[in-house]
Amino acid sequence: MHKLRVWAELSDETYHAYQGEAARQGVKVEKLVQQTVNTLLHQLEEEEKGGPERIMPS
Repeated sequence: MHKLRVWAELSDETYHAYQGEAARQGVKVEKLVQQTVNTLLHQLEEEEKGGPERIMPS
């Protein structure tokens, strides 16, 4: 597994929402953003494993 340091751009509204949640959980904002990014990457990988989605005509 490789670890990368990345920068994320968040709107003020999103950042403040993360701040509130981070305070509630007693963790840093960066930790929550990291968890979100990792979850999204995992979901993307799972979708790619499933192959292209097909829309069946009715």
